[in-house]
Amino acid sequence: MQSQVQAYQMGMLSTFLPGFLMSGFVFSIDTMPKAIQVISVIVPARYFVAILKSLFLKGVGLSAIWDQMLFLVIFGAFVFRLAARRLKGQKVA
Repeated sequence: MQSQVQAYQMGMLSTFLPGFLMSGFVFSIDTMPKAIQVISVIVPARYFVAILKSLFLKGVGLSAIWDQMLFLVIFGAFVFRLAARRLKGQKVA
């Protein structure tokens, strides 16, 4: 049980928390240091938050958010391909 709790805590610290902080949801990306802005480019939550802000706060159409959606689709396809490749050799019970 202890190792499962530790794995959960490490997952939160290494993926969720940095992704949440660098998404632009809590702090504006424009006010972050340049190094953090560069790193936040690869965080998918950044694009998701930008889409939500554009749709709900600004009321823009899909033509204004196509580039963020394209990044999320490409990222999703990449992660799906990695997962499929990893599970390819495993037997199903």
